[in-house]
Amino acid sequence: MLADLARRLWSARLEGGAIPVAVGDALGGLEDAYAVQREIAELAGMVRGGWKVGATSQAAQQLLNTPEPATAPMFEPLCYQSPAEVAIHEGRFASAESEFAFRFCHDLPARDEVYSRTEVLDAVGTLCPSIEIVSCRYEGGFQGLGGVRLISDMTANLAWTHGPETTDWRGRDLTTHRVVLKRNGAVAAEGTGAQVLGDPLNVLEWTANHLSRLGYGIAADEVITTGTCTGVTPVAAGDLLVADFGDLGSAEVRFVPAVNV
Repeated sequence: MLADLARRLWSARLEGGAIPVAVGDALGGLEDAYAVQREIAELAGMVRGGWKVGATSQAAQQLLNTPEPATAPMFEPLCYQSPAEVAIHEGRFASAESEFAFRFCHDLPARDEVYSRTEVLDAVGTLCPSIEIVSCRYEGGFQGLGGVRLISDMTANLAWTHGPETTDWRGRDLTTHRVVLKRNGAVAAEGTGAQVLGDPLNVLEWTANHLSRLGYGIAADEVITTGTCTGVTPVAAGDLLVADFGDLGSAEVRFVPAVNV
C-alpha cells in the first residue's frame, strides 16, 4: 500500500495530477509517511541536493495540525541558481516561500548521540537567500491535509532556487533580519527569521538531530532550508517572484506553464 501511494504521489508530481485525500488513509503515522518519502526517492533516482524543512511556524503547524516541523529530501535537478525558471501545473496549489538556507561544509553523519548546537553550526559553511516552491499533490490542497499526508508528499516540495552564498552570517541576528517577497513588482508578503522556530539557527539544530534519528546524515555541500519567513504566497504561470533579503542578496524565480510530454 505504501509503495502504491509513493508511485501515485510521484506520478502526480511529474504529470500535474492529484490523488484523493482518502488514499492517504493507508498511512499509519509518521513512520509510514517517511517510509513513503524513501520510496519516492527510489522512484526518482535523483541525487539529493539537501533537505527542506516545513511547518516551522506556529501558523503552519496549526494549519496542518502537527506539533513539530517536517523534512523531506530535495533533488539536485530541481534545485536552481537564481534567477530561475520553474514550470508549474495549473490548479496544483503552487506557492512560494522565502527561506534562509544554509550549505554545509562538513558531514554530520547519523549517530545515537544528540548533536549540540555548536557542532551543527560548525559544520555549516554558507548562508543564502532562497525561494522554495511548494505544491500539494493531494486533492483539495493543504487545508485539513494533516502532517502525516503532508510528509508523505515530500513535505510539499516542488523546487528550490537560491541567490548568492555568503560566509558572513555568523554573529548576525537573523531573528530580526527583514525579508520581503515581491510578486510582479508588488510586495506580497514580508517577515523575519523569528517566524521559523524563533530563529533559523534553531531549525538547523532541530533538523540535524531529527534526520539523525531517522538514520540520515547531512553531507558536505548539501543545503538545509529552514522554512518560510513570509508565509505561503500562491503563484501562477507568468508570475515573477523576488525574495529580497537585504544585504544578504535576493532570489528570483519566474513561473511558466508545465507541459506534459
